[in-house]
Amino acid sequence: MILKAEHLPDINQLLLTLKGQFPYYKVYQFNSNPLKSIIVQKSTIIGAQLTLRGNEIMVDACCPNIFISSLLGALSAIFPPYINFEMKITDFLKNKYN
Repeated sequence: MILKAEHLPDINQLLLTLKGQFPYYKVYQFNSNPLKSIIVQKSTIIGAQLTLRGNEIMVDACCPNIFISSLLGALSAIFPPYINFEMKITDFLKNKYN
């Protein structure tokens, strides 16, 4: 899911906002190249990856555990728990930045 807005925070501000909104989830920066991302981890196998690019935030369902992710592969993005969590994060960002 891609969210577009005219005024988006930088990655550090977004990290703090997400930590405040989702205090029971693990929220951390993931230094991927070429763009830095934020992972919001609901559980060992359910999470969302947020990547800032210009005036866009890309929100993708993911499996934060690399070992489990390699077992599940791309299939994890089509299961309802992943889609529901991705939508929860996206809905919050739409309300906050649109």
